[in-house]
Amino acid sequence: MSTTLKATQVKCRISNDLKLDASTILESCGLNISTAIRLFLEQVVVSEGLPFEVKAKKPSQLMMKALEEARVIDRQFTSIDDMLKELDSGKGKASS
Repeated sequence: MSTTLKATQVKCRISNDLKLDASTILESCGLNISTAIRLFLEQVVVSEGLPFEVKAKKPSQLMMKALEEARVIDRQFTSIDDMLKELDSGKGKASS
């Protein structure tokens, strides 16, 4: 039986609340934080990337409103040239 010595340390700063919450959950799975991190890193190597999908946060209400306004403006013009001509003329469909 071969023994692999752990020769490298990984240090990470996290909030105390995150550490406590994660420790509680991991303990219920029979793991500690060090083992969980090691498992995570092994999965990164096996999957050659993150072993889970990373999603962006849900856009804020302000961002959603801005995106909808952009869609409305986009539907008003058949081309960028038309939009620029409208803006240059000072009429600005988008502002009405």
